[in-house]
Amino acid sequence: MDRKGGMAELIRTRGLSKVYGKGECEVRALHECNLYFTEGSFTSIVGRSGSGKTTLLHLLGGLDAPTQGGVEIEGRDIYCLSDSERTILRRRRVGFVFQFYNLMPELTVYQNILLPVWLDGRKVDLDYLDEIISLLGIRERLSHYAGELSGGQQQRVAIARALVTKPAVVLADEPTGNLDQKSGAEVLELLHLSRKRFKQTLIMVTHDRQIAEGADRIITLEDGRVSGDTGRIGE
Repeated sequence: MDRKGGMAELIRTRGLSKVYGKGECEVRALHECNLYFTEGSFTSIVGRSGSGKTTLLHLLGGLDAPTQGGVEIEGRDIYCLSDSERTILRRRRVGFVFQFYNLMPELTVYQNILLPVWLDGRKVDLDYLDEIISLLGIRERLSHYAGELSGGQQQRVAIARALVTKPAVVLADEPTGNLDQKSGAEVLELLHLSRKRFKQTLIMVTHDRQIAEGADRIITLEDGRVSGDTGRIGE
């Protein structure tokens, strides 16, 4: 909790901007975004295609570099870190869930889940791993390969992989966009459950207004600018 009695701030952006290309080919994907996200909150980011949603998400997670401005995670500006320091912070404090799963086809489900921990050279928390596997209902699929799973099952594995490092924040980019309605609803419910159980911040890009309205807060982007911000947390 912060000294005002609200939830503590986890992420803050300061003048965050991203420009692609130069001259006549220049595209301003994001323009001076000043935002904050509190611990344990659920924020949806909405807007038309090309409004800057995915760019913002990638910058929040250190997957891309801003043209100007910064992103602070737990008080550290991630773009003032070296590449190796930023990689370590991203691996340990940020979990990613993408629309197309990004699983390694040559690895089993079990190996895919543990890959971030192995890359970090850390010991696996077996009790925590077991809790994640149980929550996501994938115990019977641990020896399978990605190609042997349905889309919904692959997304469950992707969520497990995002959670296994005990991240402070989970960034989800259209996590239900490649799924049928039933599978999408199940994945969304699992993200809600994991956020509450493991006390994580969830920031989700979605085109589905119904999904967005289930969040604590909705940020709307238009032409790279924040045009709406409802249900702000911690004020």
